[in-house]
Amino acid sequence: MMLFGGIQILFWLVVAVGVALLIVWAITSSSRHTLPATPTPGGSPRETPLDILARRFASGEITAEEYERGRDLLGGGGKST
Repeated sequence: MMLFGGIQILFWLVVAVGVALLIVWAITSSSRHTLPATPTPGGSPRETPLDILARRFASGEITAEEYERGRDLLGGGGKST
């Protein structure tokens, strides 16, 4: 009779550990499967102001002078004013 009680306790202990592991797995796997950020119409979501300026210059939206002025204002120009 004592042996049966020990087996029953062991069974419920294994079930409890299994449930705990299942919960941990569910939490960690759901955090890894988040949706990626959707790009905005103006470019990628992590684009810096200097990246936007360079893209606009490369596409011909702004002139070289406008690019250099914007770059200097943003602090990425290398020359100080």
